[in-house]
Amino acid sequence: MAIQIVPGFSKTNRWLLYASLMLSPAQFSSGLRNNCPSNIGFLAYNWYNQIAWYHAIQDKNMHAVSLIMPHLNLLFAFTYLGGVSSGNIVMGMLMGLATAGLIVFNTVCAWTAWAVQMPEGYGQYQFFFFGWRTLNEGWHKFFAVWQAADSIFAFICLVAAIGGAVYVALQDKEVPWFFRYLAIPLGAAAMLLLGWPLIMWVELIVQRNDIESETDMIAVWLFVAQAVTMLVPSCGSSLACIAGGLRGRKSSDLELGSIEP
Repeated sequence: MAIQIVPGFSKTNRWLLYASLMLSPAQFSSGLRNNCPSNIGFLAYNWYNQIAWYHAIQDKNMHAVSLIMPHLNLLFAFTYLGGVSSGNIVMGMLMGLATAGLIVFNTVCAWTAWAVQMPEGYGQYQFFFFGWRTLNEGWHKFFAVWQAADSIFAFICLVAAIGGAVYVALQDKEVPWFFRYLAIPLGAAAMLLLGWPLIMWVELIVQRNDIESETDMIAVWLFVAQAVTMLVPSCGSSLACIAGGLRGRKSSDLELGSIEP
């Protein structure tokens, strides 16, 4: 008998989640030297998912999907750094703080799943770890060690999110316009190599535990917004030219004003 869990883990939602992970390098490249908030869609999509998962975990409505949270904590802490890039320091700080908050919330979700949802599955939840295993108290302690290691890595990524946002925003080197488009296939291929164990592990857990979920259409449309904002042409160069022109005009006016008739 199929087990119905919270909406948002349907096959459609899961594959959009994998696509978002693979697009994170392209998200990072889209923000380089770009004064437009190109990463706002990426952050909105992931914040929405994290909030939905947190409420589902508290309501004990995740079933065996709670077992994937330690893996998500590890991978997401790294891929969320794709949201920190921007072409100016103000937007960069906002992106960096939003990304840091997302990393913290991701860690909170994972620990909440460990403490609240996993104990409900002793003798019931099954997962693949060098063969099929059934969750018990011993495996629960193993997940705690895994989660603790992930949290240390998440803290490193949190520091990198703040520092990286400032560093990237202060860079003056121009980025070729075609770089962001090349980052889509190349970055996706790299992230697929990194993330395929997550994809396989999630799908095995879903199939083994006979889990079903309705499609969350809000998450679908937020993913569409993520893709659209990522592909919006950079306005960094044009704004830089305008600012440079205004500075040059002001300097010229001062020089003319200093000349006595």
